[in-house]
Amino acid sequence: MEIKHKMLEHPFYQLWLDGKVSIETLAQYGKSYNDLIRLIPVYWQKVIDYFNVKEKIYDKIVEEEYWHITLWQKWINKLPEINDYPKLTQLIEELNTFTPSELLGAIFAFEAQQPQIARVKKDCLIKFYGFDEKDLQYFDEHMQEEEHIVFGKALSLVYAHEEEFKAGIEKGSKAFYNSLDVFINQN
Repeated sequence: MEIKHKMLEHPFYQLWLDGKVSIETLAQYGKSYNDLIRLIPVYWQKVIDYFNVKEKIYDKIVEEEYWHITLWQKWINKLPEINDYPKLTQLIEELNTFTPSELLGAIFAFEAQQPQIARVKKDCLIKFYGFDEKDLQYFDEHMQEEEHIVFGKALSLVYAHEEEFKAGIEKGSKAFYNSLDVFINQN
């Protein structure tokens, strides 16, 4: 399944690739996305519970997603402290309206893009922003998202409504992509 709205193609990530995002905007991004990162395990759990998934791998997936919150905090703690940042309210509210099959599609679209995005973001954080590799474990973890991607795909084949899953990929990838718009005007 092709993802039409690739986050890495968004103008914000293009600026990041060129080292043209201010450190203050990175701090805002880190705080804003922290709100979303905290919801990813909740969304996985919602899908798993709805489909009454019995495979024990789901425990590992959800546990890893909770661990990712700590890893996200580790790198954003190296950014300047800020109190005011754009909220991803529109994205989160939209995801909260999705059916379980659509939500699985949205999670899948997000997870499927993570390996490439993580690699690029990590490289740029080191090259342009002076980050130390030890602070970027979140990105190392997300370069190896294969298990999460395969799990999401397997759930879609066994449990999800096919058309809703596809719609979730489309709507979810577009919502994730559009969520980055708030950082363009911040830079």
